[in-house]
Amino acid sequence: MSYLLLVIDFQERLLKHIHGSDDVLRSAVKLIRACRVLGVPIILTEQIKLGETIREVREAAGVEPILKSSFSCVKCEQVRGFLEKIRPKAVILAGIEAHICILQTALDLLELGYRVYIPVDCIGSRRPIDKEVAVQRMISAGAIPTTWETLVYEMLGSAEHEKFREILEIVKSSDS
Repeated sequence: MSYLLLVIDFQERLLKHIHGSDDVLRSAVKLIRACRVLGVPIILTEQIKLGETIREVREAAGVEPILKSSFSCVKCEQVRGFLEKIRPKAVILAGIEAHICILQTALDLLELGYRVYIPVDCIGSRRPIDKEVAVQRMISAGAIPTTWETLVYEMLGSAEHEKFREILEIVKSSDS
């Protein structure tokens, strides 16, 4: 299956207010690093007026962020252009906030027929209840809940995969 990782709005001004932000950031960076190893295309977005994407995410992604004003990434012309060019079967969503940009993007992607994976350890909101309800709503709409590590091993499929050792190093690393 062809995947695309959409990393949404990990920005300095917002991240410090996210519940469990250190864990969300650590998991997201590991997912981003693993996706790069596996050759999964990555799109990085920034919501206008919230500052720059934090350094760890920018460095892990290795791509320039796309500025957007809409909450759903699908409503951003540049993101839609990448989706049409890459034509993934599945889109993985990581970022903040779960109940706003992640939720609206997931719903729009599902409506367009994409398979949507939500690694719940890679998304966050300011209030836990907002994240919880957003995840329930995305699942009800057809999104697939998972964790970053479960998803990466699913993409690998076997310990005989040529990138298994590199992925194992990311999994074992304690830093982001």
